[in-house]
Amino acid sequence: MNFVKALSLIFMLFLFFVTFSSGDLIEDVCRRSSDYKTCIDALRADPKSSSADKKGLARILLQQCLTKTKSIYNKIVSLLEQVKEPIILQSLQVCKENYDSAIDDATSALKYFDANDIFGASSAATGIASAPQTCEDSFAEPPVRISPIKSIDKDFMNFIGLTITLLHQLKN
Repeated sequence: MNFVKALSLIFMLFLFFVTFSSGDLIEDVCRRSSDYKTCIDALRADPKSSSADKKGLARILLQQCLTKTKSIYNKIVSLLEQVKEPIILQSLQVCKENYDSAIDDATSALKYFDANDIFGASSAATGIASAPQTCEDSFAEPPVRISPIKSIDKDFMNFIGLTITLLHQLKN
């Protein structure tokens, strides 16, 4: 009977430490990222993150990059159907083209990552970052207009930054 109690206690301690160490990995990774809160929120939103290693966490962020890129692209397409001002339409068209390329970059980043080519994945992820930047730059050209997706682009740039930071951690 004492053996069963001891074995149960050891098993419970093991489960506690495994769970605790998984939480520590997410905390550790996010402390080193460019945006702690966004990192924590993104990783905790995916149920697979609790059992993932550092590489698994990076893949989760890359997958979320692809999902976010597609979502922003769809938002831009929707805005193109609604907006009537020619200058804003022109800038949104630039955004659409860049986000279309970013979808390809995000897809490539995942393929490189799955092939264990962290350098290729990092390079492709860096390509994703040009979409929101170029999009916002198009609104800053004269005549200057306010971007209807400025906050979305800003949040996405932060997200890409933390994803690239984690990929760089894997390279080292």
